[in-house]
Amino acid sequence: MLQTRSCGRHAGCWRPPARLKAVASLKTSETVAAPVESFPSSGELWVELLHSGGAAPISRGDEVELHYACLLARSACCMDSSRSKPCSRREPMRVEVGSGRVVEGMDRGLCQLGLGDLARIHVPARLGYGDELAGPIPPGSALVFEVEVVRVNGAACAGLPTPLLRQLLTLPAMPPPLRAITSPLVHAEAARTAAAAAAACCRGSTCACGAAVLLRSPTRQSPSASGRSDPSPRARSPFASVSS
Repeated sequence: MLQTRSCGRHAGCWRPPARLKAVASLKTSETVAAPVESFPSSGELWVELLHSGGAAPISRGDEVELHYACLLARSACCMDSSRSKPCSRREPMRVEVGSGRVVEGMDRGLCQLGLGDLARIHVPARLGYGDELAGPIPPGSALVFEVEVVRVNGAACAGLPTPLLRQLLTLPAMPPPLRAITSPLVHAEAARTAAAAAAACCRGSTCACGAAVLLRSPTRQSPSASGRSDPSPRARSPFASVSS
């Protein structure tokens, strides 16, 4: 993976300035800056849901396309991003879930998401690259993957508007759970931010900017008897099913 710097133009790699705290020296009166852990790690895999597309969870073997950014949990430094990768078309990454193409933690985290979901997948070092050096990623690094699922098998979605996407991705991280969990935690502040943005930007569900989709409650569709989510479209939703 290639290291990318924050550019402020692409939603996937835009990062606010690193937070610093003042630490007083015990020997002198000088004050030095020490980095604050941007994404505290609990040592367990967990998923922080910023927006739900309302679809059934992804299963192993599904063909998925997603935009992603790989961040170091400690510093929030962006190591790789599909939206700002140099010498590329900056298209979504295509992966078969469970194939081993991505690290184990990301594979397992994707199985908690569905079409249209925007989330942070918090991956402990043991489910990432472990004690190995992976390009610019130091050994023993906990990772955070910011992912937006835009296609699952034959179904696709338009994705969230870039300004709203940035607002959601720059929200402070939730405290990590105290124990291992197998379902995503809904970010309450994300729902309030989305509602405020939609109310300020548009009038109801007819706005062409797509902000109204963020007002949808973060619930899942129940799988049908065939194992697929309900294909019936929602009224005035920017999401649409696309035949493969």
